[in-house]
Amino acid sequence: MKFLAILLGVILGILLLGGILFLILYYKFRGVLRKMGFHVNSIGDVADEMERIRKEDSTRVKSISGMTSLLLPNIRKDFPEFNEQELFAKTESALREIFHAIEVRETKDLSLPLLKDSIQKIIEDYESSQIRERFDDVIFHKFSIYSYDKKDGVATVTVSVALEYYYQKKKEEKVLEDFTKYKKQTRYQCQFIYVYDETKVGDAKVLAINCPNCGAAIKVLGHKYCDYCGSAVQEVNLKSWEISSYKEF
Repeated sequence: MKFLAILLGVILGILLLGGILFLILYYKFRGVLRKMGFHVNSIGDVADEMERIRKEDSTRVKSISGMTSLLLPNIRKDFPEFNEQELFAKTESALREIFHAIEVRETKDLSLPLLKDSIQKIIEDYESSQIRERFDDVIFHKFSIYSYDKKDGVATVTVSVALEYYYQKKKEEKVLEDFTKYKKQTRYQCQFIYVYDETKVGDAKVLAINCPNCGAAIKVLGHKYCDYCGSAVQEVNLKSWEISSYKEF
C-alpha cells in the first residue's frame, strides 16, 4: 500500500507539473499573440485565431524581389530580340509541366530537355519512398527578372515568380504537407540559359546535357553521339532561352 501511495503521488506530481508547464506556455503564447494585435482569452480562441491566420496567409501573395527595369537594358543590348513577357510565359509553362510530370509520375510529355533527367530522378526517388505530390488550381501572380549573367559563351537569366496552389504531399497514407483547405502561397526561381557562342562553352557538362541511353554527360556541345555508348544524341536548340534549373524559395 505504501508503494502504491508513493507511485500515485509521483503520477499526480507529474500531472500537476505538466499542467503548470502547459498553463505557463499557454499564457506566454497568448501574451505574444496579444502583442501582435490578436485578442485571445481561451484555448478555443487560440485555435480559432490560428485558423484565421492560416486563412489570411492563403490569400496573401508572396512578394518577390527583382531588377527587371534595371537589367532589361543590358539584356536587350546583348539580345535585341529579347522579350521579357515571352520569358515569363515560358516560366509559367515550364513550371506547369514540372508539376504535372511529378504528379502523374511520367516525363514522356515533358518538353524541357535540360530538366528531363532531374525530374525523372525526383519521380524515381518518390516512387521508391512512396511519396506523392499534388498541385491543384495553380495561379501565377507576379514575375520579375532576378539576375542576368553573360560569360563563357552562355547567357543566364533568372526569373522569380509568385504563385499559389492547393498542395498536398503524402508518404504512403501519412500526410506530410496539407494545403487542401487553404491555398499555399509560394515563390519559385527559374534559371534560363542561351548559348550565344558554342566555341566558348568548352565543357558542356555545365549545361546538364546527358545521353538518353546511358545517362553519361555530353562533354562537348554539339556532339551527335555519346562518347561512352555511341548512341545518337538528340540535339538541343540552345539558340533560344531554355530552362536549366528551378527551385522553390
